[in-house]
Amino acid sequence: MITLAPEYLVERADSLPKLPDTTLRLINVVNNPDSSLDEIVEIIRYDQTVTTELLRLCNSAFFALSRKISSIDDAVRYVGTAKLMQLVMAAHTQALLSPEQAGYGLRPGALWCHSIGVAVGCQLMAQRAGMKDRGTLFTVGLLHDMGKIVLNENISVTYSGIVRMVNDMGISFLEAEQRMLGVTHPEVGEMVAQRWKLPDPIPQCIRYHHEPDALPEPDPMVDIVHLADAACRVMGIGGGDDSPMYRVVPAVLERTGLKETDIEQVGAEVVVEVKSIQELFGIQ
Repeated sequence: MITLAPEYLVERADSLPKLPDTTLRLINVVNNPDSSLDEIVEIIRYDQTVTTELLRLCNSAFFALSRKISSIDDAVRYVGTAKLMQLVMAAHTQALLSPEQAGYGLRPGALWCHSIGVAVGCQLMAQRAGMKDRGTLFTVGLLHDMGKIVLNENISVTYSGIVRMVNDMGISFLEAEQRMLGVTHPEVGEMVAQRWKLPDPIPQCIRYHHEPDALPEPDPMVDIVHLADAACRVMGIGGGDDSPMYRVVPAVLERTGLKETDIEQVGAEVVVEVKSIQELFGIQ
């Protein structure tokens, strides 16, 4: 067993590419139910890099709009606030999530695609379950597995032992992580989210997305992330080597009123959406 010291994890977390200030501000504003559309637009408007990238995407052949989009106000009017938020978040998590995560069997770009898929899946699951806060759920979906980036090199070293433990003992990849490293990727992801001062409930959703019943009280948002993650794994969207070990917690389906068929149907919708986003960003 390799026990990773908190100091090491903090150092690794601090070395990750940071989310831009504009993105962090957007996360906080979108997470606030009292925020307005004007506040969101103002944050984007005064960041030249974000504005330039958004206008490039909005004027791409993908959207095929009848007129040229020349301002953020136009973009909001023709593309919609929800889609703009998706584009901002997707663009600004690419650098963080695109590198190869060999320890988890994820080729370059696979973790980003999986994270985009879970983000979209969260919104679709929330819609089926009659939930709000879909902007926050999209953010959580994007960032739910970022602990893998910190642990990747250590997983690579201990991978054979983890796989042997999973096969011989019939335990989950997550439990094997805990036994081999003394920590799991959701725990590390929570630490990174807190380090970046991301607002509640984002850190908690990251921490418990594999173990929603480990919470003292059920959290509907954690339940949705758990199901969206499952939907992506069912469809083979960048889940990595630990996907076959993923199991849906039955109580989550009971609490949300959703069924296994919802997971399959959402998974199919996510595949289409992820392909569209890959096309938009020019990714094969």
